[in-house]
Amino acid sequence: MNATENIDVPASRAGEQLFQFAIDRGDMQKILNSLPPTTQEKRASLEYEIQLLRIISVGWAIAFFLADDRLKNPVSQYFWENIRTFAATLSSSASLTVGADIDYFDTVKQRLDFYVGALDSAGKIDQPAMVIGPAFAEACGDQNDACAILAGSKMFTHTIHAVRECLQAAVDQQEGSDVRS
Repeated sequence: MNATENIDVPASRAGEQLFQFAIDRGDMQKILNSLPPTTQEKRASLEYEIQLLRIISVGWAIAFFLADDRLKNPVSQYFWENIRTFAATLSSSASLTVGADIDYFDTVKQRLDFYVGALDSAGKIDQPAMVIGPAFAEACGDQNDACAILAGSKMFTHTIHAVRECLQAAVDQQEGSDVRS
């Protein structure tokens, strides 16, 4: 295996796994179903925003956990290219349904800026979930909603832990390939 393959194989595998994880709605539903019943409008907002938070959290975690690793750029590129394609499909379907142009990827970028801004405003903190939870509640329309704060914090924390495990496996695979080369 050559040096490029040592990076490409674990990077594409990790990127694909993280993309699939980011769009999987199973554990999102578990978090939302554990909340007290709410209005249909509020539930729709929570579902919409938790999907965005999940995607953003995966992208943020890739950059954070692979900050100094050579896998960072290929994994990140693979992940975000898949998210862009997914967003384009979603945008096209939604635009046809509502009869207006919708750019889901632009919405993802706006939320990314929103959450990064919230983290920046908080300064140096040990637990980013303590900032992300209230920011999530604000994105859902009520920054004081304790249930939304909890849901956002749980989703962020769960996502970060899952991404760390996936990326550690990719780094281990890449390092094992380097030793064999």
